Amino acid sequence: MERLVIDADLLVLSVGVIPSSGREELSKMLKVPLNEDGFFLEAHVKLRPVEFATDGIFLCGLAHSPKPISENISQAQAAAAKAAIVLSKESIVSGGYVAEIDKEKCTGCGLCIQACYFGAISYNEELGVSEVNPVLCKGCGNCAVICPSGACQIQGFRDEQILSQVEAYIT
Repeated sequence: MERLVIDADLLVLSVGVIPSSGREELSKMLKVPLNEDGFFLEAHVKLRPVEFATDGIFLCGLAHSPKPISENISQAQAAAAKAAIVLSKESIVSGGYVAEIDKEKCTGCGLCIQACYFGAISYNEELGVSEVNPVLCKGCGNCAVICPSGACQIQGFRDEQILSQVEAYIT
């Protein structure tokens, strides 16, 4: 048996932290992602560390990941400040570029629904077509790319507009 001495600046003893059991249901309900370890995933680690891609939902504490209490407190204060900004406004304006579905062209295949990461597209049973909820839509374009009939387009980025820009560039 050999004795080992380590000169450490800090020794941390802790039990393992696992994510909460109801996280999958909450993730689906709020339309927010989980990371590979089962903790909630922020919109961007550097630019939006306490925000989700879904507007108005904020993240802090052990729901995000195991971390020291000082980081949890800082993150909670940041999330509270972000929430206060939203709550202090009389009204909220949604983003400018959102998807639109031409009901005449839509075949109701549902591919756009599957492609929408934000849950902004639903199927209208009465009309047999897909519909976009503009408040939830982030204008990412996944639905427009996958739509086989060309019924789904992003406002300001319709095929005709893009093709005319390409033609203007070429000539």
